[in-house]
Amino acid sequence: MISKITTKNYRNLVNEEGINLNNLNILIGSNGSGKSNLVALLEFFKNCLTPSSDLESRGITAFQNALSKLGYNILDARIKKPATVDLEFEFPSLHSQSGMVFELSLYIDKSIFISKEILKNIKPNNYSASTPFIYYQSHNQQAGKGLVSIKNDNNAGTHFARFEEIPTDELSLIAIPNLLIEKETIPPEHIPLYKAHRDLEDTVKKWQFYNANEMDLAKIRGANPKMGLSDVILSKSGENLPTVLDNISNHIKYGIEFDERINNAMKEILPTTRRIKTSRDSGGMSLTVQWYFEGMEVPFYLDDMSDGTVRMLCWATILHSPILPTLLVIDEPELSLHIAWMGTLANWIKQASQKTQIIISTHSPDLLDYFTDCAADVICFEKTQPKGHFKAQKLPEAIIKDKIAENWLLGDLYRTGDDVIGGWPW
Repeated sequence: MISKITTKNYRNLVNEEGINLNNLNILIGSNGSGKSNLVALLEFFKNCLTPSSDLESRGITAFQNALSKLGYNILDARIKKPATVDLEFEFPSLHSQSGMVFELSLYIDKSIFISKEILKNIKPNNYSASTPFIYYQSHNQQAGKGLVSIKNDNNAGTHFARFEEIPTDELSLIAIPNLLIEKETIPPEHIPLYKAHRDLEDTVKKWQFYNANEMDLAKIRGANPKMGLSDVILSKSGENLPTVLDNISNHIKYGIEFDERINNAMKEILPTTRRIKTSRDSGGMSLTVQWYFEGMEVPFYLDDMSDGTVRMLCWATILHSPILPTLLVIDEPELSLHIAWMGTLANWIKQASQKTQIIISTHSPDLLDYFTDCAADVICFEKTQPKGHFKAQKLPEAIIKDKIAENWLLGDLYRTGDDVIGGWPW
């Protein structure tokens, strides 16, 4: 779980005190208020740690690839170059009871490169330590140079080993372990960074991001994927939906429970649903999704179903999956859905948040109504100084509690533009 994100000089967000995150997080705010900027930052971090197979042929690093996807205009427009954008990500339960915090500073001028990077514990490991343990730090004193903690031979404490030629166009989190492997002079068990790196990388690589606007309904409806593919995670476009449904439904451990859950979920939105299942074509080479209804012998297919129905099947597949990401981010899940389905969608989200961390970004007061019991999980992006900037903050607990006691729903407060919830462009 990521518990806090702190930024300085990053686009239009005023966030030097940090944004605290829960297991469930509902982001609200006007267009251009920074919700997408926050999500983009999380995806940037994942991309930095997830090199694609074509990077070597393109002659770029994972960091450079992630930066190109994030966009190069990341510096607050009111700040003159050269300057730095400072980022922090906190993971309170990762690797040890002391948690970990990853700090990254990007130097912005005619080009962008890493000017500081530190991985350390959030708090001291024990009562005798006065400062948090540092796994490594790089570039902060001189570009290309850094320090890595190494256990002493007698396992009593650690010391810093100096490293040079650390690249500024790749995360040291990736580069330093590679340098250590090349040196082959320090036993792996003496390098705390190895396990910390593996734990952090394994967590962040499993983050998943979805945007309802990027789901390709035409491809989803027309998908007839070949048999034998191993996908169990829905792609951003959703076009591997038949494969994911088929693989999880036939999973030796999860299959029966998932098949029951996905069918019950579809009966919640379309009560006459009898069964939804995947089917092989006549040649047995590709998959399709069949939807059976009461009183009908012939199945419907995805190209027979409405946009909203197909989207709800996608959300159900993601949220009811037994193979959940470590962080699930969904932007505007309400898109093209009837108001009658908002409560169902909200319940699916709440249930999934009991098993993994979720961030939802929404403009829908109808969906927000059903998160009234989760008011402490709502984060509003509000206008602040300087002009054109926004700050992410929790709703005022005491005032919201009084409003709810008066039978207000969060969506009603949002619709009426009540100052207590905010999120409006004026």
